[in-house]
Amino acid sequence: MPYRVTQQEILQIEADAAVISVEIAMNPAEEPGSRKLTAAGGGALRAAMRAQRFLPIGSAVAVEAGELPFAHVILTAAPRWLTGKANEFLALHRCYESVFEIAEKLHCRSLATPFLSAHYYRFPREEAVHIALTEAGKRELETVFAAATPELFALSEKRYRKPEIVSYVGYYRDHAIFELDDGRFARVDLRPEIEDVALIPYFEACYRVGNNPLQPPLPERELDRLRAVYARTEW
Repeated sequence: MPYRVTQQEILQIEADAAVISVEIAMNPAEEPGSRKLTAAGGGALRAAMRAQRFLPIGSAVAVEAGELPFAHVILTAAPRWLTGKANEFLALHRCYESVFEIAEKLHCRSLATPFLSAHYYRFPREEAVHIALTEAGKRELETVFAAATPELFALSEKRYRKPEIVSYVGYYRDHAIFELDDGRFARVDLRPEIEDVALIPYFEACYRVGNNPLQPPLPERELDRLRAVYARTEW
């Protein structure tokens, strides 16, 4: 079934299950909807959350809904944005995969969720929304996203455009750095057996071509291969 995006609060959405974003120590994340759901769930929900004790980033678990008007509550530990070098995109994809897998095992037909990581976790919001809608589009489950801000709602209606490479900057260890047309940078793994691309907001100036005398230039054929890896790799 198709997903949809609303500016309603999650508590106002009719669904079989609701998603709460949590820290790895099982406290509600710095996300308005998750904090409101936790408060509304009462002591039973908070006790169920504490009983889990720990939840790794990218994973999810179902708990009793307490006083919430849902049959199930699914907790997931969404990633914080650090530098783009810690597989944040992969972790966010995995969060949604984990949530949807649990919802399907519980035979849920509908799910209400915030846009994970997109509000207070400094995650690039356009990419966070894109990942959410991409993962929801792979499922038969009816997913309702509660946009916490008008900006997130607007991003959900905007066609996503992947930034294009403007120029090659340099490389560091196993990663080449490319400047993108939106002012950010992409890190592409140099190893042929690994296709990994990550968005990064900055790079150290010493890694620019010509600024590091110990850094030999990459052959143009290799740069063409890396550009092709970037072009075919989704966030």
